[in-house]
Formats: sequence, structure tokens, C-alpha cells
Amino acid sequence: MRARGRAHVLALLVLALALALAGAVAAPVPGAVAASAAASTAADESPLVVVGAPGLAWSDLDRDDLPALGRLAGEGAVGSLTVRAVRSRACAVDGWLTLSAGRRAADRPGPCREPAPVGAGAVPRWGEYLAAATTDSYDARPGTLGAAVTASGGCIETVGPGAAIAGADRGGTVTQHHADAVPPTFSCPVVLVDAGVLPAEDGPLRRAAVARLDGIVDRVLSTAPGADVVVAGVGDGDSPVRPRAVLAGGPSFGAGLLGSASTRQPGVAQLQDLTATALARVGAGTEGVTGRVLTVDPAGGRAAERVAQRVAERVGFETRAATLRSVSPQVTGWLAAAYVLWAGVVAGLWWRRGAGTALPGPVLAAGVAVAAVPVGTFVANLVPWWRSPAPEAGLVVVLVAVVVALSTAAMWAERHRPLGALRLVAVVTLLVLAGDVLLGSRLQLGSVFGQNPVVGGRFYGLGNTSFALYGLAVLVVVGWTCAAASRSRSRSASAALGLGVLATFLAIEALPRFGADFGGPPGLLLGGLVVVAAALGVRLTPRRVLSAVAGAALLVTLVAWLDWRRPADARSHLGEFVETVASGEVGAVLGRKLAQNVANLGSPPLLAIALTTVVLVLVAWRTGWRPVPHGAVVLRGAAVLALVGFAVNDSGLVIPAFVAVVLAPLLVAAGPTERGGPE
Repeated sequence: MRARGRAHVLALLVLALALALAGAVAAPVPGAVAASAAASTAADESPLVVVGAPGLAWSDLDRDDLPALGRLAGEGAVGSLTVRAVRSRACAVDGWLTLSAGRRAADRPGPCREPAPVGAGAVPRWGEYLAAATTDSYDARPGTLGAAVTASGGCIETVGPGAAIAGADRGGTVTQHHADAVPPTFSCPVVLVDAGVLPAEDGPLRRAAVARLDGIVDRVLSTAPGADVVVAGVGDGDSPVRPRAVLAGGPSFGAGLLGSASTRQPGVAQLQDLTATALARVGAGTEGVTGRVLTVDPAGGRAAERVAQRVAERVGFETRAATLRSVSPQVTGWLAAAYVLWAGVVAGLWWRRGAGTALPGPVLAAGVAVAAVPVGTFVANLVPWWRSPAPEAGLVVVLVAVVVALSTAAMWAERHRPLGALRLVAVVTLLVLAGDVLLGSRLQLGSVFGQNPVVGGRFYGLGNTSFALYGLAVLVVVGWTCAAASRSRSRSASAALGLGVLATFLAIEALPRFGADFGGPPGLLLGGLVVVAAALGVRLTPRRVLSAVAGAALLVTLVAWLDWRRPADARSHLGEFVETVASGEVGAVLGRKLAQNVANLGSPPLLAIALTTVVLVLVAWRTGWRPVPHGAVVLRGAAVLALVGFAVNDSGLVIPAFVAVVLAPLLVAAGPTERGGPE
């Protein structure tokens, strides 16, 4: 087949891929809307009471002298709450403001300030809160909850200064307010109660504060026995940053795990979800808020006599997230240092001995071990290291064991066939990451290079780092498929097989119900087409490159638009981005993403990896080192993947750096192009 004919086949296959993705996106996520509706079917007469205690964690509830909270934990729904506001620590005021706005909001920068008592129905510092919201880039509007409830014909009753912040209208006014005591009856459909900020240090004072919270919850349950009651740590306060406890009981909340469409994770919700739940209670719309109505997964229910087990499970999740928050920067730093050291040794040996000289076995093995670390961090979560007495040490031990096993297998594969190590690591990566997103992203939620619920940036699908690993693995497998098929099939047939593999993994990466990645598909599609084009023998002319870029942009736009067309509770962040464009908020979002991208450019570990890779490439070129042929094909596709990923995401050097950390050592392990043997 001539080049023009093969290009037409390629274009038709890409079009078929786009149509297949469009049809899959248009299909609703099973049960998403129904689950949201089911969580808000309480009787009109039953109020929703939210009791907030900034700093409350599940480790505070791991005791036997809390009858009211124990009752909720045993008979109701439980979960972990992400309270991240504007900065890494959510002060008490930040949490109440986020509940008020339904979006991330915060007090002015600086040390945490306690909520001030209400005077004459006016919330103190309201003007400062509004000014802070305008300078932050989350388009938060404090007073959204209070204004929407009032507009719907309802009212909000508040108890305590923090609750007044959350329940005030746009002008900072509260009408149904009680200074510090739960009233004998509730007169509004939405009630907010400030139970006080927990002391930062563990000890008698904190235990006494939790006991006081239990007493407040008991009074609420006695005042309104038919009410829906939600108890939540609405912020970190001065306590260590971690996921907060959330418990819910009443007609709408049976035994199970709390979640929402914003997280799609049973047992995990966001603070903004409480705003959406309160708005749904009075029949108000949730437009303008980033939360979704709380849902209950009954599969996570436990019998009352197993309350201790339910609490222990949430404590384990809390420990996992808190440990990773402290360990992840260290793992990233050590990985960067190991890569820089390895690359420096390789560059020095090439410069002194020439690129044709075989590198020492320990140097090759060290590089393979470095390349195995990123995917090893996800595999490590298959072992519950967070249950060990020393979680940080447990994680390190498990990770080292996984890396040793994976790198040993990779070196064995390399001895038998060039590129064996690269292909083995790629297959393991796809099995782990593709399997994970198909099963709900459990491994990535709370992993070193995945999503941390403390940060709350993403709760499902593929993030920037996992996309870099996943995308590179896809290119390796696509190139491998084309190479294997070309031995017994025509070029067009081998290219068709390669495109089929690319289409499958691109669908997993792009579809909202799986990978839900907005910035990844362009780079993966273009990088994959570069790999397939090499198998076809198609020359990459400027016209073809521009056509491919336009097709990739059209594909992403189509997928995002179709996701936006679905109900709000069923959208992923692809559709949410289209909503920001439609609502005129795209400037703030793009500004925040640009700032994040610029900030990541200055990350010392990522910058060190990037600069070291540039030096290694220059030395390789200067000394005449070239990868084995099919490795060169993957290298070209990976360069496109990294460049496009850098350009369209807010991750700075994350994608190029992690592509380099994995690809460079494994290509070097395969040896230079002079090495013989079948690939």
C-alpha cells in the first residue's frame, strides 16, 4: 500500500476511535444520578443538622465512652472528609467559609483566627472574608448557602460563631442565631452547629473536647429525633493536616459508607458536599458549588456490634493519607537523587570509554531499580502497610521489596531479549494502572505518586504522574505490537493492530468513568500515532502533523463536551471544565493552572531530573550512543507525549520528568544499537 493510502487508513481508524469514544462518553455512568437522588429523600419535616468540629479525626473516635457518636458510627454512614480549602491547612474559619460558599474559600493568609462571636446579627470580619475570596482563584462567594436557602423559602438556624459564618447571607447577616447552646427545638430545615475547635495536641484537653462534642450530638438527637444529623470535622484547625471524620444518621443515611459524585469513592467526601446536601434539602439547585449531594454505599455497612472495626478502617485510611503526605516529598527527593547519580555515572562512563563499551552490570541494575520505583509505589498499596505499628517504616519496607522483585524480573527479561526490561515494566504498569482505574482507582487514592485525599485535587482516574507512567507504557506496548505483527503481516495490518491497542488504552485513559483525564489524551494520541507511523513507514510531513494535532484537539473537545451534556452529578472534571467556560470562570481556572505550572517548574527534584536528562541526552549524542531500533521508535513517541503533556497540563515538569526516570534507564539497559539479537 502506498504512503497516501496508508495515511487514509490511519485517518479512518482515528475517526472510528473518536466516534467510539464519543458514544462511550455519551452513555451515563451507571447509578451515578440515582445514588445522588437516593441520598436526599428525607421527609420535608425532617431538618438537616450539621454539627461541625474542626480538627475531628477518626483517631479521636477510637474509644468506648462516646455513646452518641458511637450510635451514629454503628447505625449510620461513615466516611473521611477532605477539607482542603485555599491553603494546605484549613483553619476553622476556612472550613466554615468553604461550607458557606460551596467552593474552596479561606480567611486572609496568616495564623489561624478563631471565629468571632456574632454581634447584632452580623458576622464580624465579613468584609475581610469577601476580600480574601476575591483574591483567591476559586471564584468562591461566601453567603451562597444562606442566600440560596432563603431564596428557596427556607431558613438556616445557626448555633455558635463558626456556624454563623457558614449560614450567613451574602451580606454577612444571620437571623436565626443562637450564641452557644443548642435550642430546645429547631425551626428551620437546615441547622448548623459549631461544636468548637479541637485542641491541637492529643491529651486530656482534646479528649474532653471530643466528649463535649458527644454531648452536643446527644442533645441534637434528643431535640430532633427524626432529623438527619451529620457530624463533621469542618477544617483542620490547629490539628495535624489529614482527612477528617464525617458521620451521618437519620432517615436519609442508613448504614454504609458516605461518598458523593464529586469523589466517586465510597467512604470519601468533600466539605463542599455538605453544602450541596443542604441545598438539596430545601430544593435549591447546586449550580455554582463544586460539591455534590452526599450518597451512601450500603455495601460498606456493618452491624452495630462491629463499630470498632468500622472506626479502625477509617483510622487506617486517615493514617495512610497522613503518612503519604509526609513521606511523598522524601520519596520524590530520593528518587531524583538516585536518578541524577545513576545518569551522572552513565554519562561519565560514556564520555571516558565511548558509547560502544558495555556498561557494568551493577550500573544497569541500579538504573532498572530506579525505573521500577514509580510503578512500585502503586503496587505497594496492595499490602496494608498503614496497619503496621510504624507506618512510614512499613511503607519503605514494602516499597523496597516490590522494587527488588520487579527490577530482578526486569533484568532477567533483559538478559533474554533486548528491551525486555522496558516491556516488562510497561506491562506491569498497564496491569496496575489500567486495572486500578477500571476497578475504581483504589490503589491511586492515597499513594506516593497518585491522589492524596488530603490535597483533594483528584479522587479517581489518572493524575499527572500516573498518566506519565501509563502513557509511556502504552507507547511501549503499541510499538511492541507493531513490531511483532510486522514479522508475519503487512505494514497496514500491523499498524491496524497497533491502533487497536492504542484505541483501547486511550479509551481507558480518556473516558470519564475510568481515567477521566482531560490533558492526557492529546499527548497519548499524538505520541501513539508517531509510534504507529514508524511501523507504517509514513513520513511525518508538516501537513500530516497539523492534521493529527487538530484531530487530537477535536477528540478531547468532543469528549469533554459530551461529558458536560450529562447531568451535573454524573460529570467528571472534563465536563466541569466545559462548565467553567460556559459560566465565564475559565479565566480564574486557567490562571490558577498557569500559576501551578510555573510553580512546578521550580521544583528542585523535577528540575534536577530534567536538567540531568538533557545532559545525558547530549552526552549520548556526542559519543554516538543510539538506542536499539524499536527503542528509538518509543523514544520519539515518548518525546511527543512528554512535550504535549507539559504544554497542556498544569503539572510543570512532572510528566517529562517521570517519562525520563522510567524510559532512560530501561533504554540504556537494552544496550546501544550495535547490540545484536531479536527484539
